[in-house]
Amino acid sequence: MRASTAWRSTAVEAAALASLVLALAPAVTATAATQQTPTAPDLLPAAAALACDNIVTDQGRKYDLRPLEGPHVVVTHEYTRPTYHNTSYAIDVCGVLKSKGKGKAEERCPDGTRVCAIKHRWDPEADKLIGVDQVIPIVAGDEQTISWEAKRLPPEEDGEAKKDGEKKEGLRLTLQGALKYQERIQRTVIDFRCNPDLEGTEGEWESPDEYVPGEKDARAEEDKKNKEEGGEEGDGRKDGDKEEKVSTPEKQLKKDGAALIWGGYKRGKDADGGEMDTLYLTWYTKHACDAAVDEPAEESKGSSFFTWFVVLFFLAIASYLIFGSWLNYNRYGARGWDLLPHGDTLRDAPYIIRDLVRRILNTLQSTGSRGGYSAV
Repeated sequence: MRASTAWRSTAVEAAALASLVLALAPAVTATAATQQTPTAPDLLPAAAALACDNIVTDQGRKYDLRPLEGPHVVVTHEYTRPTYHNTSYAIDVCGVLKSKGKGKAEERCPDGTRVCAIKHRWDPEADKLIGVDQVIPIVAGDEQTISWEAKRLPPEEDGEAKKDGEKKEGLRLTLQGALKYQERIQRTVIDFRCNPDLEGTEGEWESPDEYVPGEKDARAEEDKKNKEEGGEEGDGRKDGDKEEKVSTPEKQLKKDGAALIWGGYKRGKDADGGEMDTLYLTWYTKHACDAAVDEPAEESKGSSFFTWFVVLFFLAIASYLIFGSWLNYNRYGARGWDLLPHGDTLRDAPYIIRDLVRRILNTLQSTGSRGGYSAV
């Protein structure tokens, strides 16, 4: 009975020592992970403000979109009988949009807007814009209220890339502001797709809202051309074509080789079932290509190996101490320090290390003295 009690007490001592060894392992591995493993945001509210020179995805890839800084605009056209509308969608991924301040304040998005939609009425007879029907701040707020999420897009997600055999990897950036429009949440989803031949600023339609100088829209140019050919201004048809106009869906006014593509402004549901409007854009640029992206640090790959090595090393030491203590107790009836395998060596370890250090220092000091034959 006394022997079993002694064994339990010694086993508890050995287990406590092993637990101490194991407790050191998480601290070491956590330190290594903190120093070497990059972190990525996941729809962060803006305590980590969006910086376009350091957009880090969920996979640790870093994108620099500073070459796309400034206002960029896509313009759409639609005919909802009997009214023509041109809508400009302006975006600045690196900062807030800054209007030139012309016109009425209520016909512009508020300060702090990153993505703004303005719907204009267009008069085909007068060949000009005649008013503003809607102003929608799609992404607006400050650094504390704008949330964002960045994800890497694999080439396989693009069906066209599969068909053409081209590599169109990229980045999906989701922006969401604090303001609602007609009680609906507003957000923007931008797919930056790799195109090594495009900077990302090509073929942009100039905005009538004077983020940049205005330009007549394509419908006006078409009407002028038809008028010169004998058609009627404003209807887009030549003489003899007397069909009634029908309403047309919203479509982008797009130049050849345009890098920024409008994908729709659609209504859907958020995670809680509430109504939400989402603007979809696709942006072709060389700055979304893998060649322009900082790969995840190679050290992070090595850190996983180092972490496993440290854990296995400490587990091996703990197993060795527990098994050795059990063996010494059952074979020799050892107690206390004698339970530990090579207990004498462990007790003498500080003195052995001291003697080793002293010998190394003496060796280094002796090599500094003059050697060889003495002068005669």
